[in-house]
Amino acid sequence: MLEIGMMDLGLLIGEGELAGEMALLLASTPKISEFIKRSPLQGKLLKKRIRRWSEQLGEEMRHKPVPVALEQEYRLYQAHKGLPLAELMGRLPALLDGLEQYSPFAGEARSLVRQLMAHPTDSQRQLLIEKWRTSLVGSLLQLQQQIAEAEREKQRQEIEDQLLASRTLADALDPNQISAGGLWDLAQGSWHKRSLVLVKQYARMLQREPLLAEIANLLGRSQQDNRANDSPVPPVQVHELEEVQTDDVPDDLVGIHPASDLMRLLPSEAVMLALPELELEFYRRYLERRLLSYQSRGTLPRQRIMLRTPELGGRQLQQRGPFIVCIDTSGSMGGYPEECAKALFLALLKVAMDEKRGCYLMLFSTEVATLEITADTGLDKAERFLSMSFHGGTDLVPCLEKALIKLDDPAFAKADVLVISDFIAQSLPHSLLDRMNRQRKQQTRFHAVAMSRHAKPALLRVFDNSWLLDCGLRGRLLRRWQKN
Repeated sequence: MLEIGMMDLGLLIGEGELAGEMALLLASTPKISEFIKRSPLQGKLLKKRIRRWSEQLGEEMRHKPVPVALEQEYRLYQAHKGLPLAELMGRLPALLDGLEQYSPFAGEARSLVRQLMAHPTDSQRQLLIEKWRTSLVGSLLQLQQQIAEAEREKQRQEIEDQLLASRTLADALDPNQISAGGLWDLAQGSWHKRSLVLVKQYARMLQREPLLAEIANLLGRSQQDNRANDSPVPPVQVHELEEVQTDDVPDDLVGIHPASDLMRLLPSEAVMLALPELELEFYRRYLERRLLSYQSRGTLPRQRIMLRTPELGGRQLQQRGPFIVCIDTSGSMGGYPEECAKALFLALLKVAMDEKRGCYLMLFSTEVATLEITADTGLDKAERFLSMSFHGGTDLVPCLEKALIKLDDPAFAKADVLVISDFIAQSLPHSLLDRMNRQRKQQTRFHAVAMSRHAKPALLRVFDNSWLLDCGLRGRLLRRWQKN
């Protein structure tokens, strides 16, 4: 099966500019262009994504198959373009029969064949072949245009869906617009409409119980607690040398493209000036910048000076490690505690994405289930957790043991471990407490959120920080009364 790239090569045309044109059209659609203007940081990332898509589009188009009819006509063209005049004259009837079957060039070919038979000269033969080639080029460009338009529409729909998801996440979890871009990263991953419904549902819980969002923000700022380890760094000037790709630097020959550069013109195009019948065609292509020319590309170094100002008054923070969130999914956590636990996880997921920190979810009752949350799969996996129901018994020890095993991984250095439970459980064994203390020496911190006023104080004291949110009717009514 003939591919577009092979036919491009045979006809000496290129589709590179078409992919670039599709990228410009995609970026200029109303919703996408508005987002780029409104959000410069995320807009810059989106433009990079569109640029990568256009490069992939050009590569994919080269490997798309050519329709059977166009392939047959192209092979017929290749078989006849190099024939001497005498041999071509003998094949003209069969050639016309073949074109009648599958070529839009058939009507014009009949007229040109009549002229050739009336005046059998090399110039008339060249005119027929050149017009035929022009028709093939037009058919191929039309095919490429159709493919590119379909891919652009598909990409536009995908980006606009992600813009909608990002807007929904921001409205639900970041109404004050202070997020550092983590919600945008989440929207780029895999998700379903059901995910957004659940996000909005538990975002309302965060508004109802503001302590949950406060806890998540405190854990996010925990990397700032130990200021003794921070090293002051003054603002400095940084000289950056970036390489800019440009067609004005003839470093490498990368292909063939339509242009009006006479210095890089293909010999096959210059031949038209020698034929009176094609001279006007040459000038027309020149004015339309459609003369096939060699395309060169190189890198042009450009230097710029950037003033790097470290955050937080010139202090360089020690970056914290991932979050390990252990959530009790036992039957005693059902109902309102379950809703609060899911809402707290959602708030913590936003913090993790904002700070580019990993997030590892452990669900425990009588057994322990684990989920690694990333930007690519965050919403999809979060939906699985937000949709589940809590049931079973409570056994905190296996979950903490698994968390401690995970902490032995260097990738989990300086992690924050958060346990969400009602803490109506047995005391932890001394061997487990010793392992927790060893991890504290590696700057790991252990936090707890108790969802019941019956939580055992002795159990909470083994954690570095603990919060109590009474999810019983008494506690909820008390918080509502204090709020009013």
